Amino acid sequence: MLDRAPHSMPKETGWIEVIAGCMFSGKTEELIRRLRRAKIAKQNVKIFKPRIDNRYSHSDIVSHSEQSLPSILIDDINEVLKYSDDAEVIGIDEAQFFSSDIVEICNKLANEGKFRSNRCPNYWLLPSILPKHWRFVLYAVILPIRPKEKQNLPKE
Repeated sequence: MLDRAPHSMPKETGWIEVIAGCMFSGKTEELIRRLRRAKIAKQNVKIFKPRIDNRYSHSDIVSHSEQSLPSILIDDINEVLKYSDDAEVIGIDEAQFFSSDIVEICNKLANEGKFRSNRCPNYWLLPSILPKHWRFVLYAVILPIRPKEKQNLPKE
């Protein structure tokens, strides 16, 4: 007999997804897509962004294609713990703006069974996060192919 509901996720199944890639490769768009899917699945989602990032919106995470989701503004990555007690899914945008404490925080929350998705263009975090609970998604930028005469190539 099951000791839990047949479709519930056991506490020990948390993981970290790192969405990495170059600028304009769609990292925030992918983060928003994954978080929206979690909301559709009726999971309790908490989204965080650094207060310092106010490029498109003061309060939302926003992709270059203007997709957005409301978020919780934080100054320090340790604040995630304060706001995420009831969260099943946690999204963190612009992870590079936070201290290296993000590694410890993400591992702690993954150990508690929480799913995590970090949009992280900075690769310095990856060796610290990847070993334990990891799924890594790398995005490349999509560039239009221009006719040779319009390319800025050096003369031969």
